[in-house]
Amino acid sequence: MVQRYLKYTVAATAQQQTSYINLAKDLSAINRQLFRQARMYKVKSITLIDDDEAKYVQFATAGDTWAMRNGVQRAFKRWNEMNKQVLKDQPSLKARWNDFKIYLSQNHMIAENGGGTGTGGLTVKSMETPEDISANKLVYGEWDFSTFESPDGTSSVDGYEVGILGNHSGSPGSYSYVGLIQSYGNSRGTVNAQEPNINAAAASDDPLVNLLDAGTQFDEIAENIIQEGDRPPYAMDEIDGEPVAPGEAYVGASANMPEELMFAELNSSSEADGLQRVYNIEAPLGVIRIDHATEGGGTNFTIIVEMAEGPYKGIHSESLL
Repeated sequence: MVQRYLKYTVAATAQQQTSYINLAKDLSAINRQLFRQARMYKVKSITLIDDDEAKYVQFATAGDTWAMRNGVQRAFKRWNEMNKQVLKDQPSLKARWNDFKIYLSQNHMIAENGGGTGTGGLTVKSMETPEDISANKLVYGEWDFSTFESPDGTSSVDGYEVGILGNHSGSPGSYSYVGLIQSYGNSRGTVNAQEPNINAAAASDDPLVNLLDAGTQFDEIAENIIQEGDRPPYAMDEIDGEPVAPGEAYVGASANMPEELMFAELNSSSEADGLQRVYNIEAPLGVIRIDHATEGGGTNFTIIVEMAEGPYKGIHSESLL
């Protein structure tokens, strides 16, 4: 038995604003049991209801890539290693509701801390809260995001939080946010920027390569074989001709689509458009970004989220760890 429907009222204005909903936190509070953050949450449908005035509403979340999943798993392992230093001798110190909780992005972190100006000058609202049919808001308990405490090569402790997307914020010794995809990419070995790593002109002129060549055909064929497909179809060590660190080129890191990926846009412009739906969304961490703006002065619109049924406490959700 689980409450799978969550209703939100979002206030929109003519200025573009960014909102976030955290399904893991909301499901935990409304069902009075812990729904862990580091999971992939399956949303059966999102319904937008409003016919007051023309508007656009965009929905986005992190992409479901192997780099995203490996970045989260790596951070979880490091977090556990850090905690085990203390828990090895004092296991009773572990809090009952202890859980690995991370942000989707720096903008999500800003929203969870009351809102403000986000990356790129975005206006980030505080988190959207579920409500009942009479607009009474859900009351929360504690929801603390995981802190990493590192000496970081300095004489003091560097305490920071982490999220899936974007660049790091701060510098060694004073980080406040670390992007997990970028951190993962910067710390792993990868393929050469060019495979095979060979001089095409020298190889095509090699005497044994040209042993049976009656003209120049073998040279041309050899150069085509070497040079066509010798670089991967994804960014490696440069973007737009400028060199970047390896991790910065991963999708979701600072130099390559650093923000959430949009999965739907709903445009309500008349009474006929007053109810719109999008179906079957996979939301890493259960966090969804909502960008919205109106054509006129402003309006409140309703969002109803229906979670898919499944074996994880009554909903469909798989672990990312």
